[in-house]
Amino acid sequence: MTDLSPGAAPAPQSAEPAQQPAPQAPEPVASASAPQPAAVTARWAKRRKELRILFGREPEPDGRPSFIWLERWDAFIVATFITIGVPLLGASGFAWSTKLFIGMLWFAAWSTFFYHFELRELIGQMTGRGAIKAEQLSQQQDSAQEPRYAVRYAIFIWLLAYVVHVVIKVFPIYGTLPEWKFITVTIPVQIYHSWWDSWISYGIVEWLALVHAWFVTKKLINRDTYDVGNIFSKAAPMGERVNLSR
Repeated sequence: MTDLSPGAAPAPQSAEPAQQPAPQAPEPVASASAPQPAAVTARWAKRRKELRILFGREPEPDGRPSFIWLERWDAFIVATFITIGVPLLGASGFAWSTKLFIGMLWFAAWSTFFYHFELRELIGQMTGRGAIKAEQLSQQQDSAQEPRYAVRYAIFIWLLAYVVHVVIKVFPIYGTLPEWKFITVTIPVQIYHSWWDSWISYGIVEWLALVHAWFVTKKLINRDTYDVGNIFSKAAPMGERVNLSR
């Protein structure tokens, strides 16, 4: 019992301090810049959906047909394959059977691909708004010629490599033979050998690919884009076919 009378000595204090509650670790604060797992998943799902729409695995959100971008880029894609692919095939040194296999795949794929999207571009305009503008029809008819121009580019690349190869081969001999023999014998012989030995040598497959591209573009694509397109243009109201910029 503690003595509270006056003059009494204070009671001794305990030497052990009172126990304090243990400090708690602060809760981690989420950074505003750090992506949340749900946001990342949603973003990747959106990108996958866009890719599936882009490559025709799912329909367009607004109801447009799949591969709508190929209707404008099909001619450029085919022309690029012809301009670059045929010279590369000629310079590849592949065996005849390998070139034939590549050629068969090309013949089966490109004309069907090109024909389909060129006609779908025409039909899509009529289906979408019931009319086709003369300016847009003219632009499509011009772009449909690109594979035919690509044939010329591929022949030019082959011819350039052919001429340079002949010149390089006969140049060291120039001046060591009489001119008449150099012109009538050396150059013709080298022209014959360079046909087979040039850096870019076209065989049956390469020439068939070029002739096929020329024929399909000239006889089929041009005929249908001009004939069908002109019929669609005439079927549209007169106001759709008047150039108001003049």
